[in-house]
Amino acid sequence: MAKDGAGGAWRKRPSTILWMLSLGQLVTWGLVYYTFPLFVVPMSEELGWSRSAMFGALSAGLLTAGLCSIAVGSWIDRGHGRLLMTGGSLLGAVLLFLWSRVESLPVFYAMWIGLGACQAVTLYEPAFAVITRVYGPRYKQAILLMTFLGGLASTFGIPFTQFLVERIGWRPALDVLAVIVLGVALMHWLIVPGPDVKPVPIAAAKPPAEGVAKRSPLATAIRVPAFWGLVVAFAGYGLAFSAMSFHLIPLLDDRGVPTGVVMAIIALIGPMQVVGRVLLMVGQRHISTIQLGALIYFAFPLAMGFLATGITEVYPLIVFAVVYGVANGLVTILRGMAVPEFIGPEGYGVVSGALTMPTNVMRAAGPVLASLAWGAFGGYTPVLWGLAGIMLVAALGFAAAAFLSKRS
Repeated sequence: MAKDGAGGAWRKRPSTILWMLSLGQLVTWGLVYYTFPLFVVPMSEELGWSRSAMFGALSAGLLTAGLCSIAVGSWIDRGHGRLLMTGGSLLGAVLLFLWSRVESLPVFYAMWIGLGACQAVTLYEPAFAVITRVYGPRYKQAILLMTFLGGLASTFGIPFTQFLVERIGWRPALDVLAVIVLGVALMHWLIVPGPDVKPVPIAAAKPPAEGVAKRSPLATAIRVPAFWGLVVAFAGYGLAFSAMSFHLIPLLDDRGVPTGVVMAIIALIGPMQVVGRVLLMVGQRHISTIQLGALIYFAFPLAMGFLATGITEVYPLIVFAVVYGVANGLVTILRGMAVPEFIGPEGYGVVSGALTMPTNVMRAAGPVLASLAWGAFGGYTPVLWGLAGIMLVAALGFAAAAFLSKRS
């Protein structure tokens, strides 16, 4: 590839872009997304804010990420991935510095709305869009490798941040995280291709029928019935995933599970995501996207229903963590693969962004809805059965998308 203002051709090799972007995903997911619950207790003790008020800021950020997703995908399709991912990481670092000095709840909300916008341009969906532009028809293998490293984000980010909070306090810990994210911004500027680099097409675009005006990729996608099946599938997953991510620790604590066991179960989920991706890498030639989705959407309600039975012993909890972790690791890959296969290769970024928007809106709603349900029912067991039911509806959405894509 030709040189550009960000550096020489060595920085533009697809393998270099893939590995550096994957490292950026590990850091951004691990330090910006997963670590929020670790700051809730020390902030509540120092500032006197309620936990529900702080989780409201998180939900506002996730909602913002969802609302930005279509515009982000469209900009990446036009070749502006470097500008977006660099700017998002740079702003994220600034906002983490601001977080370390926060004293006002309204400022905290404004800061998290900004962090939500940063996540919209730095997490998996924009990275997948960049990778498909670089790898073309080899995008599946590239996405597998990216999610392999990204699957370790919680395993890296949560213990590392907890160590910092315990040793130096929550405010200096955020300063350290900000410096690391600043390094990610520099990396994005150096390795993400700019608009002068021509994308590698996934497949040849089909010309419109004679006499029919050519529509935009998004306008075409929303007319494909499989698109709406994927909306249901991924939005249902988004709600259940965020509810589990931010309520699993208090859920197990409510059941009297020892803290050491809780931390071990949480730490096990991340490696299980990687195990699932390794197994898929080994057997990718023998499993289709439809079979992968069927496996995932069978495992999720099974895992949540199993947890809803009230298990508290170590070995049953390990079984839950293995099934849930493997399925959670694979669904990220499924999101990256289903768009070009079920809907079409044109306009990957904007179409993926359109699917991400309802997913992130449900992610924003998940923690709040789970809290309300917990308060209404007086416990987490009904919440878990409800999440299992939501995942069954999501499974029906994926089945419909698969059927309709094959039919068309």
